[in-house]
Amino acid sequence: MAQATLVEKQINDGLRLIHRLAEKDIPVAAAGWVKEIESGQWFLYLATSLVGEDGATRPAYRRVNNVIREMQKNGFWIDPLEIKVIAPHDPIAKDMLAQRGAYYASFPARFNGSRLGDLAVDEAYIYPPTADKPRIV
Repeated sequence: MAQATLVEKQINDGLRLIHRLAEKDIPVAAAGWVKEIESGQWFLYLATSLVGEDGATRPAYRRVNNVIREMQKNGFWIDPLEIKVIAPHDPIAKDMLAQRGAYYASFPARFNGSRLGDLAVDEAYIYPPTADKPRIV
């Protein structure tokens, strides 16, 4: 993926991943594509309770990456290295939830702020709640 521009394919694949994770009983409290200022790269941030209270991410990455590998067999293009898992209580997750609560739509909302939690961001696309949305497959 060209790191300068987030294309519609990545946005749609992100939504596909969120829905598939829900099908696999992997909770996602908040999600969004975030372009970090420091690296200049886009990452799909997933806030999940699978991240331990102590910040341990290995179980979350293991389960998320298993789903991604399964989906890659059917034309899914998100690389596991483009994913960052965080806890729902992480300040980034809290800001994504606050941003998401400010609107109601079936598509990701562009975030124009400069920070999510302590993270300096160039831009971001925050996914809406997906429980009552049609699934993209």
